[in-house]
Amino acid sequence: MNDKHLTSHFELLGRISGGFAAAALFLSAMPVQAQQVADRPRLTVAVQELPDSLEPVMKTRTSAFQVVPSIFDFLIETDYSDNFDRKPGLATNWKRIDERTMEVDLRPGVVMHDGRVMTAEDVAFSFGPQRVSGEDAPAYGPSRAYLKTIERVEVVDEDTVRFVTSKPDPVLEARLSGWMSQVVSKKAFQEAESFSDWERAPVSTGPYKVQSFKTKDELVLAAHDDYWDGTPPYSTIRYVEVPEQSSRIAGLVAGDYDIITDIDPDQLELVESYGDLEVVGGDTIMTRSIRFSTNHPVLKDPRIRLALSLAIDRQAIVDSLWDGRVGLTNGFQFPYYGELYIEEHKGPGYDPDRARELMAEADYDGSPIPYRVLEHWYPVELPTSEAIAAMWEAVGFNIDMQVQASWDTILVENPAFIHNGATLMNIPDPVGGLWRVYGEGSSIDRRNQWRNEEFNKLGNVLETSLDPQARRDAFKRMLQIVDWEDVPATELHMRGAFYGKRAGIDWQPTPAPYLDFGPTDTGVN
Repeated sequence: MNDKHLTSHFELLGRISGGFAAAALFLSAMPVQAQQVADRPRLTVAVQELPDSLEPVMKTRTSAFQVVPSIFDFLIETDYSDNFDRKPGLATNWKRIDERTMEVDLRPGVVMHDGRVMTAEDVAFSFGPQRVSGEDAPAYGPSRAYLKTIERVEVVDEDTVRFVTSKPDPVLEARLSGWMSQVVSKKAFQEAESFSDWERAPVSTGPYKVQSFKTKDELVLAAHDDYWDGTPPYSTIRYVEVPEQSSRIAGLVAGDYDIITDIDPDQLELVESYGDLEVVGGDTIMTRSIRFSTNHPVLKDPRIRLALSLAIDRQAIVDSLWDGRVGLTNGFQFPYYGELYIEEHKGPGYDPDRARELMAEADYDGSPIPYRVLEHWYPVELPTSEAIAAMWEAVGFNIDMQVQASWDTILVENPAFIHNGATLMNIPDPVGGLWRVYGEGSSIDRRNQWRNEEFNKLGNVLETSLDPQARRDAFKRMLQIVDWEDVPATELHMRGAFYGKRAGIDWQPTPAPYLDFGPTDTGVN
């Protein structure tokens, strides 16, 4: 326990109760479990934005990744600090029965936030038609890119389920440990007055449960002391929405916050200059990208999109705006793919001369191309956007940069502009990256932003083949398509995530953007 937290906590109790003697009397009268809660520190985290929903199947943005994981668990856990090793979570064992069926043994005695013991019915419901897989389910559309191969979940007995896929799925184990595979309470979901009520206070099995939630203000989580994997280290976690970076830093300096998120690279030295503060973080399992919409008459030509990609000096952006603290990518892939990482693939680099040649071949006439950006959603987004726009204009493009107030005018159907984006590696496989973001059923596909038939055929091989070489060959060809032939977007660099924290807080982030404040004694979480 942090001494400063302990002192400030008892001082507060002393003021309320009339001094330390009254505080001691107050504590002695409390039940043992309540005393344990009181003895634990409280954590306050300032975030750039809170999600408007705590239901993970509805949100795939950083704002959700930062707060939702403390509420939920997966059947199979991923240790992001240990080479993405998969470990037992709510499941103790899993085995393939045949090429379409996996049997999963559930951990007995898992107490959910509503006091019920988790059963196979809860697990089957979590992936079932009322919540996810039915066409009328609230998360049907968003979940297709993550869970579409899961046809049904069969209850074998109270502690056993079988996942049946519509076709062979080589990454089913990874899907069950990735985003949207969180388990919820069937009874609590069905008893909620509305889905809107549910997504503001979902009931699951994680180390913390929802105590209160005020949209655009704060989220308070309370320790779930019946947690199956150990005692949560904090009595409460309070997430506060603080959009302005300067206000987050000022609050950290003043001691109002224990941890703050989303520090721009040019502010890291300022935070580090305070002796009682630390900066942690680095590359994540996300990349920053620029996305092109083929509905625009100029962007419809693949030569123009490739020219835009080749006109970007990615190294200059990393060096000047990120102080060299993040790495570049080799096209649309992550080094965590193991044998599926195509090391010999050459992603697009900086080649302004070739960009000009392509513009001439496409008979580009100087027509303006809209580029919609947010002022500060991603770290240094506006400076990065301005630098990229200048690079495009240097080779002869006419760029109309339009700063938007929110995503509402960017994530639209049939877009006809360029916009910023990011790619989360949901699982350490191209199915959880390139294919999920740009393939059939993806948000890009649903908005009619880009579609390539050969890419989709290859993606189906990647998603269903149990032959490692066939999958590797398919992915290699998919990379060639998206990086050089029919460019839907272009990767910029790894997305860095930097946090400020008080020196006494014993917490380190992993490459995942999921903030984990659960118990660490077992090594599972």
